[in-house]
Amino acid sequence: MLQRIHPFTSLALVLVAIAPVFAFVGEPLVLVILLVLAHGFALLEFKKYTSTFQFDMIVLTAVALGVLVDLRHQSWPLLTVSMALAGTATIMRQAFMQRFTYVNLLWVDTGVSVVSLGLYVAAIWGRPFALDLHLALLLPIGMAVGLTFSYVQDGLRMRRSTLAGYRIKIGMRAIDFCLPDQDGHPVRLSDYQGRHPVLLIFVRGDWCPGCHMMLRTYERNRKRFAEKGIHVVAVGPDDIEVNRDMVARIGVGYRMLSDARQEVSGQYGVVYNNPIIEMGVDYAQGIPLPASFLIDTDGIVRYVSRPDRVGEFLDPDLIFPELDKLTDSAPVAWI
Repeated sequence: MLQRIHPFTSLALVLVAIAPVFAFVGEPLVLVILLVLAHGFALLEFKKYTSTFQFDMIVLTAVALGVLVDLRHQSWPLLTVSMALAGTATIMRQAFMQRFTYVNLLWVDTGVSVVSLGLYVAAIWGRPFALDLHLALLLPIGMAVGLTFSYVQDGLRMRRSTLAGYRIKIGMRAIDFCLPDQDGHPVRLSDYQGRHPVLLIFVRGDWCPGCHMMLRTYERNRKRFAEKGIHVVAVGPDDIEVNRDMVARIGVGYRMLSDARQEVSGQYGVVYNNPIIEMGVDYAQGIPLPASFLIDTDGIVRYVSRPDRVGEFLDPDLIFPELDKLTDSAPVAWI
């Protein structure tokens, strides 16, 4: 349970709670600094937890900054709206990943961040330099603009990489493999054959906020999968220790396999061919594409998430109609 506590985001909440004290004692600049720190602390864990609490703290601290600086410099409501848009743009794609996916509506959150930047520029234009006015708001805006434009680049690369679809398609036999789970135990895909259908999901790594959302979504639907006899098995590029921490931290109960050399993701065609640096992470063999494959008890692939809508598998309801078609779907104990 301790691994699921948001230490820095909780610290941000503490700073927000004590910050008003400095307004009453006539130290508004200290109040601004505390809010900047609070926003920064919440952002530190953006890739780690992607929880509602964290999303709320990112938006709340950004808006509080905007309101405070607006009131100090009589620029209301430009900076308040600017900060509200910046915070929203930062969390929008992750909070609504099921709708946005990784490749859809790329112009929305990017456009919101650009409008936020424009309002900020309009508010400070022609004004004499002030520390809080010109510098304090750069963190929320910089994060929003930088992050959303990285999503555009990533989405375009994904689209190019999936034009021909994945290597493994519906009707093909799933490629067998053996990888260690988060406890170091070897897991072989063919061991499920003749026993249980498998939902194989590929994640990009612990650095990927959208993958955390995906893992939680499937955890919330674990009972529904178990009722169909489906075993969920996740595969990612991180090592065993990272996977163990991630599984405990985000609270999932299924196996997370370590494909550190990305041989399996390569066999299934769900990895970038060339190494790239994404969100500060550089895997030497490239970065996996998030994807899911439903494999029946005969080892035949019955469902593949759409490569032109990378991220749609965040909606398990797309998979359940295929589950109903499986003949061997008697409930079994979850492992």
